[in-house]
Amino acid sequence: MRFIFMLRTYLRVLRTTWQVYGFGPVLLAWLLVEPALKILTALTMALDHLFFPNFRKVRVARPIFILGHPRSGTTFLHHLLTQHEEAAPFHTWHLFFPALTARVLFRPLVNLLVKKGKGEVMPEWTGHRMALDKTEEEEMLFLHNYDTNFLTIGMLSFDERTYPELQYHDRQPRKQRLRSMRFLDGCFRRHIHYTGKSQIIAQTHFSTFRLKTMLEFYPDARFIFIMRNPHHVAPSFLSLLHNSIEFRWGLAPIRPELLARYNERRFQGMVDLYRYFYELDTQGELPADRVMLLPYAQLRHDLTHAFERIEAFTGLPPCETLRQAVRKRAGKQGTYQRRHKVKSLAEFGLSRERISQAFAFVFSHYGLEDKEE
Repeated sequence: MRFIFMLRTYLRVLRTTWQVYGFGPVLLAWLLVEPALKILTALTMALDHLFFPNFRKVRVARPIFILGHPRSGTTFLHHLLTQHEEAAPFHTWHLFFPALTARVLFRPLVNLLVKKGKGEVMPEWTGHRMALDKTEEEEMLFLHNYDTNFLTIGMLSFDERTYPELQYHDRQPRKQRLRSMRFLDGCFRRHIHYTGKSQIIAQTHFSTFRLKTMLEFYPDARFIFIMRNPHHVAPSFLSLLHNSIEFRWGLAPIRPELLARYNERRFQGMVDLYRYFYELDTQGELPADRVMLLPYAQLRHDLTHAFERIEAFTGLPPCETLRQAVRKRAGKQGTYQRRHKVKSLAEFGLSRERISQAFAFVFSHYGLEDKEE
């Protein structure tokens, strides 16, 4: 039963929060705010059937999913493609409130916060700026039913145990897997109804671990997996995680041995995601007409050609607004400079040699050079 699964996961998060931070604002947020939000979501999604019954008539046709490890260019591609005139991207506040009833209730507050310049959720120095009124990754929708790696990269990575049931979604019982997909589909249908747009283009990088399930659930979907050199991804991703923890909860109270375990868990999680895709790929489980491998180098250095490939692969209808955005961005690619600091590998207990060894299968099979970009 989904409620039992969620309750068990929630109690584990509470226990881990207590072990890491003790009694204080972090624990109180999980103890008081989190249950209230879950109840609000469940209640308002149920009310949608009463107040907005027509959303159930909506069909999610030919959705496009952007996969790949975080810091591989998934956000860049997502923000670019969702400039298509028929795209229905989720803003951050839409992800917080997937129910149409909740959006009616909270939209005035969101508008007020944005108007007063208080819409920032996470600052740019962390490496991933979030704002209430800006496009954000749809993987966050799975936080509402506790079925995403966002939970394991968060507090649960400090726990003494691992959580493969929250990582390898394709290996969950079929009933549970499809229940999560129906939840996602319901969120998509609500959002199409809400926006009046027809094209879902979703950034769901951690759902690489549910790729087989998604292929089954959406037989007309297209998937783009961005392959980036792990030598660049590892320090960038771990820096993002540390910066995010610093901003949200604070790093100083965390005992060194817990932080070291966290770093090791997250590094192994990176290897697992690459390896899972590699295994599906080499075992012939990824149909070429539905799953596209996009090298990050092409996205970074030859955006025009990359977009032509994406357009042909996905069947996106021609859109001059999107094509202008691609041309404009392609002209700036050579001068792009990141605006956040990436920490050294040593700060995470890693080395270049460790990455080369752990990701040897990636460098070998996909022809990536075993060097930093």
